[in-house]
Amino acid sequence: MKTTLILSLAAALVAGSIAPAVADDQAKIDATLGRLGKVCKDKLMAKYPGVSMADLHVTVAATLKQDLDSGAMGLKDLQQYGASYNWSVPPKKASGSCDVDAKGKITQFMGK
Repeated sequence: MKTTLILSLAAALVAGSIAPAVADDQAKIDATLGRLGKVCKDKLMAKYPGVSMADLHVTVAATLKQDLDSGAMGLKDLQQYGASYNWSVPPKKASGSCDVDAKGKITQFMGK
């Protein structure tokens, strides 16, 4: 009986110490994606002057999002390689993609 109680307490302690680390990593991933996504949005602002910020849409590329959600890619990968985004400017009927390296430099910007 004591062994079960000790194991339960140990499991609770381990779970408590792991959960904040996972939440911390997710917050860092979100912050990194936001920072790199802003680089794409800034490029759109320069390319389409006069278009409101609300009309400039930048989203994480589907493949990247899937890799992050599945755990195939994590914070370390984002910090090493950067991120890919899809963008659109509906008033101009324009859309495309934008790749940003980990340092915040656009490595590829394509649009139609």
